[in-house]
Amino acid sequence: MKIERKFSLSKIIYHYLLLRFALIFLVVVLVNTVTLSQRDTSVYNFGDFGGIILLDSVVVSASRNTLDIQDFIDMVRNDQSFYKAFNNIRHLSYLADNQIEMFSKKHKTKAKYIIQTKQYFDGKCRNMKFINESVKGNFFKKNRKHRYYTAKMYDRIFFTHGKVCNSEKIPDFNQNLKGMEKHIQELKKLIFSPGEKANIPLIGKKTAIFSKEMSKYYDYSITSKKYKDAHDCYVFGVSVKPEFQKNKKGKTVIKTLETYFEKSTFQVIARNYSLAYSGSLFDFDVNMEIELKKIDDYYVPDFIRYDGWWDIPTKKPEISVFTARFYEYH
Repeated sequence: MKIERKFSLSKIIYHYLLLRFALIFLVVVLVNTVTLSQRDTSVYNFGDFGGIILLDSVVVSASRNTLDIQDFIDMVRNDQSFYKAFNNIRHLSYLADNQIEMFSKKHKTKAKYIIQTKQYFDGKCRNMKFINESVKGNFFKKNRKHRYYTAKMYDRIFFTHGKVCNSEKIPDFNQNLKGMEKHIQELKKLIFSPGEKANIPLIGKKTAIFSKEMSKYYDYSITSKKYKDAHDCYVFGVSVKPEFQKNKKGKTVIKTLETYFEKSTFQVIARNYSLAYSGSLFDFDVNMEIELKKIDDYYVPDFIRYDGWWDIPTKKPEISVFTARFYEYH
């Protein structure tokens, strides 16, 4: 039996625009519940956000020597290096392989778009060339406008049409903006500072996973892992407690979150998100993986994968997977 939904058209459009922008880049974002190794562990209670953090033996040993756990938690919450890595790609030349695939409810491919892009940066502005394009199915309308909102937002985020000159300024998430600019800024906060409260209708408070109100739903951990057998990392993990995974679905939005910090530099090199929400106005379920790499003195995106669906009143649900791999930076 379907639940009757009551809402105004203006509210539908408002939430529709906000959610599309957030879900395309989410992120969010990225996939499996954090599991601890079979080594000895210790529990630390950090009263500033009301949570208990489980540390494995390697992290406990480090904390007794050079690692300040409270400083580490503060760094997780306030880190901007992930944003800087994405901002760096605006100021470099590179190649990228892009693939977007749209699916039916039975998970059969409806449309697919593959394109290689080459960005040129002259020191002040950037331009982009599109090569090796492949289009399958009804990806575009007859006038070549985007049929799917997911694809349209991907284009807006990752593609450049004509010359674009950008500022290197890091955004101030606390600045007093109005209208749509304010909404976009709050969504950036959700993406680049995951776990902090975002001013997004219906779900904003639920993203504040370090608050005392939300911490009761989560398990937190810091573990020592090698990322893809190459990078020695500390991993900050957050996952919904088992007793809340099957019930109270609307109580949480971020289901799992993993952030990989390279031990030698404390630079974020990877982040995985899993977000889901079922409510009266919209439903979504999104997983996203993001990897960074170092080029000379810069950290830049290496690989992005989005796998998700959403369902909004008056609009057809969209199920999609997209990937982007960046290389040949200079």
